[in-house]
Amino acid sequence: MAGCLDRIPEHRESGLSFALRRWRIRRRFRRKLGRPLDERHPVAMEEKVQYRKLYGNHALYAFLADKYAVREFVTERVGDRYLVDLYGVYDRLSPEVFADLPHRFIIKATHGCKWHQIVRDKSQLDVDAAVRRFNGYVRRVYGRTSGQYHYRLIRPRIVIEELLDDGGDSPPDFDFFCYHGAAGFDYSLAVVMPRGTRAVYFNNDWSITSMSCTPEEAGRATDPPNFGEMLDVARRLSAGFDFMRVDLYNVAGRICFGEMTCTPAGGYVPVGHPERAARAARLWQLDRDNRLLYSTAPRSPARAA
Repeated sequence: MAGCLDRIPEHRESGLSFALRRWRIRRRFRRKLGRPLDERHPVAMEEKVQYRKLYGNHALYAFLADKYAVREFVTERVGDRYLVDLYGVYDRLSPEVFADLPHRFIIKATHGCKWHQIVRDKSQLDVDAAVRRFNGYVRRVYGRTSGQYHYRLIRPRIVIEELLDDGGDSPPDFDFFCYHGAAGFDYSLAVVMPRGTRAVYFNNDWSITSMSCTPEEAGRATDPPNFGEMLDVARRLSAGFDFMRVDLYNVAGRICFGEMTCTPAGGYVPVGHPERAARAARLWQLDRDNRLLYSTAPRSPARAA
């Protein structure tokens, strides 16, 4: 039986859209990173992200970035036991939706990044404001300024899911940077603390390359008892991709899927640590001839300009 990735529809961006988007990406890349972009011969990780944004199979990455559709992929690859509970999926919200929801939950727009709201006490929620906020998201297009074309192919919807709790706060986010190349599978790991302002970066031997969190936080994130299972989930979800970031949570031993991140930070934030940057550049071996991953061949400068 065909898997969900076999049903990804073909999508071709128009030549004019591509040319304008390429111009904007090159301009933004130079402004953010202080150097010109040669996306036809990428070396650094942030350059390879631009290659994927320009020449990738946009329909595939839209499917994986869709916070509702990706649940089918996760179920197929590793099983639905790693999914958080889904309370509902909607084209638009209405106040009536909230009547039967539990005390705690999280609301997300399926077609954007950080378009979410954590609700720890439903009785304190301004329902009308939440309805206006998320119905407003449905009318917006994410990724326009960053050139992440695949987001515009996602059907705008709103999901309401189980809210994970780790001692009264959100759990740390285990971000697996997964690479599949000629030498097989390899990875690096970032553990991002609640609210996303602090993190610790590990090599795959648990040595720390850098951190912006406290030593106590880093210690709690190091080598959880079921880490082998977490790594296996990340490996299986990323199988077949030259690079994919797989975000997981680990709450009291329960492993939960977060999201698949295809183009981290839009490729506009440099990998700050030299060792991590060199390792990412070496491990991400662009699988250019894989028609599932990269459906558009690089155009010549004369045609693309």
